[in-house]
Amino acid sequence: MEPSIRSTSALLGEAPRPGADIPPDVALSSFWRKNSSTQEPTELANLLRALRKVAGHLGPNVGRIEYLGMSHGDPAAIVVDPAMVMGQYPVPGKKTDYLVGLVVHEALLQMEWSERVFKNLLPDFRKMPRLALVIFQKLVQTGESIYVDRIADRTILGRYVEKTRGRALMEASAKLRTEILTVDALLYLWWVGTWGKNIERLLEPVYEPPLIHLRGLSEELRHAYDRSPSVTDRAALRADLYRGAWQAVGDICLNLTLLDRRLVWHPDELIRVTGHNPERRITNVPRKVVLSANLAREIEATLAVNSADITPIIRGIVGHDNPDVAPTSRWDFNIPAHPVVDRRMVARLSAVFTQYARRKKIQSRGLTSGRVDRRRLWRAPVNGRCFSQTDTLPVVDWNVTLLLDATGSMRGNKWRMVENTVGNLHRALLGFPNRLSAYAYFEIDGICMISRLIQGKKLLSVPPAGQTASGQAILAAAYFMPRDARRKVMIHVTDGESNFGVDVQVALDFCRREKISLITLGCGVKDKKLMTAQYGKSIQFLQSFGQLPQAVERLLKWTFLYGTDRQAATDRMMERILGERQEKEENGTA
Repeated sequence: MEPSIRSTSALLGEAPRPGADIPPDVALSSFWRKNSSTQEPTELANLLRALRKVAGHLGPNVGRIEYLGMSHGDPAAIVVDPAMVMGQYPVPGKKTDYLVGLVVHEALLQMEWSERVFKNLLPDFRKMPRLALVIFQKLVQTGESIYVDRIADRTILGRYVEKTRGRALMEASAKLRTEILTVDALLYLWWVGTWGKNIERLLEPVYEPPLIHLRGLSEELRHAYDRSPSVTDRAALRADLYRGAWQAVGDICLNLTLLDRRLVWHPDELIRVTGHNPERRITNVPRKVVLSANLAREIEATLAVNSADITPIIRGIVGHDNPDVAPTSRWDFNIPAHPVVDRRMVARLSAVFTQYARRKKIQSRGLTSGRVDRRRLWRAPVNGRCFSQTDTLPVVDWNVTLLLDATGSMRGNKWRMVENTVGNLHRALLGFPNRLSAYAYFEIDGICMISRLIQGKKLLSVPPAGQTASGQAILAAAYFMPRDARRKVMIHVTDGESNFGVDVQVALDFCRREKISLITLGCGVKDKKLMTAQYGKSIQFLQSFGQLPQAVERLLKWTFLYGTDRQAATDRMMERILGERQEKEENGTA
């Protein structure tokens, strides 16, 4: 049973903690976690995203939070066992509360440099025999848990940590043996007594003298956080407190039985001194559930949709075994663009979108003039409103994406001409329910960067740099185009062949599957044969970037009329005409 908040606060002489008026049996996460799903990959991804957000409120030095099976080799990672939550979706609120408390506890250990406390005590560890070393490390581990839990109690996150601690105390109590006097029981009594629980039934006379010193250590740890603003100084202070506590209780602890003889902390140097084999550390631990490779990939791809690193999305499209995939990241620069807008070009582009848009009929009834409405004739002798009028309005429902090569060869006048083209299109489509997206791609330190150039009514820019990763850029831009009924057009502008990342043909195949009309404009290309080999019939060549605005205008008109392939559109039209003629002949009506 967990201690009540009121009894703990009264025992310690503290003010009520944040959230003290919430009943302890209520799932706190149910108040804020609304993004849930019944699908396993989506729900596990949503839960992991929620845990990362909670940890992000603590500070920047938290470490990476991931499931077991998603490890990226980061020693500072907080690894969550998925067995705690798998099997029931959406994940119940009480399980979420437990995980939040666990993550907060581990995150605070990272932020308060608990590892440094052990490193500060390494000279003491070298001098100790094996039994004393294990006992001292367990004392330090318990003290660090009390220290960070005290910090968590200053906010509402302490309520989550309390739920996690209650389960940990129950598990520790189940491992105790009452017929013998043990160090494990002494540390358990210290841990439990710190939070105001009744320990009379387990309290033996031999435990009372060391518990007096350990309770004093708890009070010192309670105020240690406020003694210095430096995390390094706080770690050194806690190390000194543990040394003093060991001098007071070490001899008594050595006369007690130790049930669990596994080391808590064992760097390589300490292993050579003690002869401890770290592999034994996991032999008696129940096997944990590791995410399958496919499930881990689905979770990573789901998380990547709302994160900067979109490499899992690219791998999910081209295959996880593709060796050409380069790291891909979204990074929106805040450099304002200053394009030179051509008003005539803007007017012509607006006319193109309006002229070739589909039409929607709007009928107005109850008018005093127009065509007679048979459904309103009864109003003629009343008020004369028996007329109607049918109007046809254009519905501009095109989904246009501009993908612009911003590599090192695009510096100078080339990039300024590209910015002017984006500005003309953006101005032409203002006020329409149309979606215009513009992305620039470039390479920095082996990473393909994708940056938005349109944010609301603002036009942004990027500094051109790096190699050309056209294939991955096309995949990223195509993936983030909305999946709706609007006709989708992507215009890719580049001045050279792709020389970085996945093959362009993979991107062309993906656009074809997603029914995206992709046209590549090669401006001032030197090797046209190589570009034709990469892009096939989807590329058109321009002599210079000065032709780009007019080329985009003609290209949009061509695409709205015939699609990306005029010959294919003509063949489909001829097939339809021949099919209708053959059907008439068979029915004898030709």
